[in-house]
Amino acid sequence: MPEPTPGPDDRTPSRRLPSGGAIPVSGGDAASVAGGDAGAGFGGVATGEARRAAVPPALAEYRARTARSMRIYAAVLAGLVLIAALGVRLAYARGELTHVSSSSAPAPAAVPSGSTADSLAQVWRSGDRPAGGTPVQDGVVVSYDAHSVHGLDARTGKLRWYYTRSDQTICSVLQQDASTIAIYDRHGNCDEVTGFATATGAVKWSRTMVDNGATDAASSPNVVLTVARYSVHVIDNAGGLDRWNWVAPDHCSVDRALAGSQGVLISTSCGDEHRLVLRGLTSDELKWSVTVPRAMVPVAASAFLGAVDPETGLLHSYSATKGADTPSGRLGDPAGLREPLAGLPRAATAVEGFTASGEPLEVLWLGKLYSFAKSGTISWSAAAAGPATVQGTDVLAAADGSEVQRIDGRTGRVAARVAVSPELPGGYRAFSVGNGLLLAGADTRMYQ
Repeated sequence: MPEPTPGPDDRTPSRRLPSGGAIPVSGGDAASVAGGDAGAGFGGVATGEARRAAVPPALAEYRARTARSMRIYAAVLAGLVLIAALGVRLAYARGELTHVSSSSAPAPAAVPSGSTADSLAQVWRSGDRPAGGTPVQDGVVVSYDAHSVHGLDARTGKLRWYYTRSDQTICSVLQQDASTIAIYDRHGNCDEVTGFATATGAVKWSRTMVDNGATDAASSPNVVLTVARYSVHVIDNAGGLDRWNWVAPDHCSVDRALAGSQGVLISTSCGDEHRLVLRGLTSDELKWSVTVPRAMVPVAASAFLGAVDPETGLLHSYSATKGADTPSGRLGDPAGLREPLAGLPRAATAVEGFTASGEPLEVLWLGKLYSFAKSGTISWSAAAAGPATVQGTDVLAAADGSEVQRIDGRTGRVAARVAVSPELPGGYRAFSVGNGLLLAGADTRMYQ
């Protein structure tokens, strides 16, 4: 038997509450909902009084209670959208987005280890300058030109990743601890810094520093050192955070800063007065500041704290606690040292390690190679055509244009000789890569 059809009195409309329940609507309210009574306006829309009568008390109370917060929320949301739009427009206006191009890549396969042969031939060469610090890591060689940072495949020399700013020129590029740091010149200041993952070229961080003018930069584990005319700045290479930023006193300028395990040794000139300053490597700590007779040149900051008097050629050792000065020997003839000392970079990090017997090892190239002992004296010296690197307990250095030597860090004796072809100009650093050698200097060359 079919269900009875509801009559007019049985079809009672209902209105939903915000909670999902319903209330019955009857009488005049039902007519208003249907839009068919005299209270309806043009097109069946209820008048204001009818609408107010149609709103349930619970819903009216909810609207009244949240009206102010909703207006504030809408205003804040609109403000955020406006700020974001203005930020994007400003970035485009300044060219900060339109002038950047980049490409990353998966990490390459590891370079197999192996023994270096007695003779190596050049397998690839790039006209790019190699990065400072250690330019090769994780199968990638980091190099750069005026505007771009490049990650090259260590085995083939082919481009894996790049980052370019066409509106800014590069001041320095460093590679350390699997991080690549590019410092760009913005409006005459080397203060725009971006950090990348060396293996992939992915951007890890970016910041604007407070350094003014041109800077020199160097790196060592966990440290990036930048030196401007009036300041010395140390940041963390993994995240770009400040370690410390030191500004020279009024009327003083920075001549050179050398970072090592014992701290950062800084030489300053204040008119006719010259000072040596020692600060913590990663801690914002002034350890000492002493007056010196002339513009001393910092040359050691790990095995000991040392500086050379360029007018006498004497090597001076300074105590770690108070900076007490002890002349420790003659480094060389002043006339022969003048040009190499003048050619030292304004920012440098110690070339350091440990010998096979566990003694501190620190080497410096000044026309020839010097190794310093912790006593503040020279432990050995050797002929070399460019700066050295420390690999394990040994020292790698190009003896001349056709040979790279592996030198025992403790004794200074040559442990191995590797002939390279074609020959190199002077001033190249050597790095072991698998069974080959990377030579980094005015350009970048791989030998296998």
